[in-house]
Amino acid sequence: MRSFLNAVIFTMAVVGFFVYVCVYVTNLSSGGDGGGATGINPEAGEKIFWGDGQCHTCHSIGTSGSATRGPDQEGLASRAEERAKETGLNSGLEYMVESIVNPSSHVVEGYDDIMPKVYDPPIMLGREKILAVLSYMQTLGGESDIDAVLKFKDRIPDTSKTKVVPWVPPIDVDPKEGELIFFDDTRDVTCSKCHVINGKGSKVGPDLTGIGAVQTPQYLIESVLKPSAVIVKGFETMYLMTNDGMVYNGLLVSQDEEEVVLMVDEEGVMEEYVFYPDEIAQMQKQEVSIMPGNLSEMLTTKEFYGIISFLLNQK
Repeated sequence: MRSFLNAVIFTMAVVGFFVYVCVYVTNLSSGGDGGGATGINPEAGEKIFWGDGQCHTCHSIGTSGSATRGPDQEGLASRAEERAKETGLNSGLEYMVESIVNPSSHVVEGYDDIMPKVYDPPIMLGREKILAVLSYMQTLGGESDIDAVLKFKDRIPDTSKTKVVPWVPPIDVDPKEGELIFFDDTRDVTCSKCHVINGKGSKVGPDLTGIGAVQTPQYLIESVLKPSAVIVKGFETMYLMTNDGMVYNGLLVSQDEEEVVLMVDEEGVMEEYVFYPDEIAQMQKQEVSIMPGNLSEMLTTKEFYGIISFLLNQK
């Protein structure tokens, strides 16, 4: 009887171990659900791209998404091959890996050096999730090769080695008060006059929905204090003078052979102006943001850090 029980226990242990291995392997080769998708495969990578990875905050894919901070990722795989040759890398996949590991080293022409390192705070993607995103990126104009992706495993930093130091404002502030200031249209400074958060506000400047999930406190502070330091692509300002000597400085909304459209700040109200080519005497892109550069003088210290705290809460 004792021998029989021992045999049963041994058999159950073996079966249990076998089930565990099967489940583990299955998890490595198949995605989960939602933003917490697991496994190194394109399906999991796609969910992470539109979820935990916050990639969609800066990138669109063709008609999917509307972000303009970073390049459209449609056809990425084929473009990556071309850029790999230009930069001396061995493959388009290596180019994509390097663009994630050290994004400042491969800034696409016409865009700014604002892509965060996704393995650092605040995004904190783990190595497996980054590899999954890479396998998905391979399918954007190409085919996924997971074996090739896994060869770059050791090039991807692991979040477990990153020490997270929470940001603490220098004074006691309430993010809810920052929200009130952000949307207060009775003030001379009204952030929502130019920015949208969760569909509320005006999309004159970049949409700030989810900004706290992709950018650091330091980036947000500098963006408010020195708005001209980094001007997000698609939100450049233009100097325009008409044939009759009228001068306009505004946000370039659109430009083609038939017309130029500017968004101009008229005493606190953003108005759209349309100009035709035969009435334009001079037009030049400016290196100055349409966002006021003296916000530090228009806000108290508590108001300023209240807004920063509110923005950091936008996950």
